[in-house]
Amino acid sequence: MSPSFGNGKLINQIHKHYIETNFPAENPHSFQILSTIRYDPKLTEHPPQTYQDVSPDNFFLLPEHVERLKFTLNYFHLQFKTTIHFEITKEHLVQNIVQVMKNDAKSVNKPYKIRGLFDLDGKATIEVHDTPARENLLDGLTQEQPSYDVYLDTQATLISPFTSFKTTKREVYSQARNRRLPGLNPGKEEVLLYNTQNHVMEGSITNVAIKRVSDGKWITPLLSSGCLCGVTRHFLLRKGFIEEDVINLEMLVPGMEILLFNGIMGVVKGVILG
Repeated sequence: MSPSFGNGKLINQIHKHYIETNFPAENPHSFQILSTIRYDPKLTEHPPQTYQDVSPDNFFLLPEHVERLKFTLNYFHLQFKTTIHFEITKEHLVQNIVQVMKNDAKSVNKPYKIRGLFDLDGKATIEVHDTPARENLLDGLTQEQPSYDVYLDTQATLISPFTSFKTTKREVYSQARNRRLPGLNPGKEEVLLYNTQNHVMEGSITNVAIKRVSDGKWITPLLSSGCLCGVTRHFLLRKGFIEEDVINLEMLVPGMEILLFNGIMGVVKGVILG
């Protein structure tokens, strides 16, 4: 059975007693829910020629993004004991994104990273940023040569709702990148975080998978590790490309090839350098 963003058991996994103790509820105005969505004209058989031609299918894994946004908002409303007075739909989201593309005079012929920032009261801010073209968003599953240099963090990260859910509170990720990324391969470097049990969680901007020695299957950390409920992770699990399993830090060694994936770049291959 594939994982669900709305699974109540998942909330129980994430909302542990020690999380409540170490990360007491923040001011609901001190952060925003974050969603980064890839717009790509090549995702449809006939690429859009005008703004009116843009469809939900031009946004990579849009249904998964919408479901995660709903689930995340529901979690934090429960946390702060507030009530949701609005609903996010893919139609409304696409309408807002296309309007911003129009306002910014963005060409519909180029891919973009759409950055959506959502307040708990429903206010949304949409940003449109350039992003590299990709011929095949899943080519990391088949490509021979790794393209990303990967490093292991040197400090454990305490899991919290802000690692399990995507928000603008990203200090732990920025700190890990500052500690470990040397800048030798700009734009293609990643650092892997691990929790206080020495279980691998995720990358600073990606989810991760490694090959299980016993059967060669790609495995990704359990959500209970504190990793993000990533949309591409969810898709790959649902399609059977990866499975969930515990990944201990000692299982990662220099020279190992791994998969990195997120909703903007899709799936790429990386190699652990240290």
